[in-house]
Amino acid sequence: MAREIQWDDRRVQRESSSADVLSGSAATWTALSPRSWNVLHEGRRFKVECEKVPGEDGWATFRINGVRKEVRVMDERAQLLERMGMSVRAVVASGDIKAPMPGKVLQVLVNAGDKVEEGQALLVLEAMKMENVIKSTSEGTVSDIPVSPGQAVEKGGLLVAFEA
Repeated sequence: MAREIQWDDRRVQRESSSADVLSGSAATWTALSPRSWNVLHEGRRFKVECEKVPGEDGWATFRINGVRKEVRVMDERAQLLERMGMSVRAVVASGDIKAPMPGKVLQVLVNAGDKVEEGQALLVLEAMKMENVIKSTSEGTVSDIPVSPGQAVEKGGLLVAFEA
């Protein structure tokens, strides 16, 4: 299964095979341990170490030649959604959570007035026959939830509003 690793303006396609693609050129990954590799790309060597494995949102922390980088690791499903203009991460505007894709609200897990932590599950949105848990991108107090279970929502539709 192909995964794409993104940081800065770079994208690395990581296949199960020994040859990976970076900007159209082959790279060789040699495992040093379960979470570190030597990478040979265009005659240059890089030491890549995984500090934090990707969470549900796909973000991970790596050290590339000792420099700490926040990188996005996308599986084939996430890559397909991105190509279709639908990200599985909630769109953030003024702290409010908006639908990252069209779908149907299955569950609302919080109420108006609730204090939530960053990463806390807010609701479950069904899209493309997949259940997506929409999480808070920061801590705050919920001011309004204009959706209810069973309701269809469009991409960009307000799901959860937070106090300013």
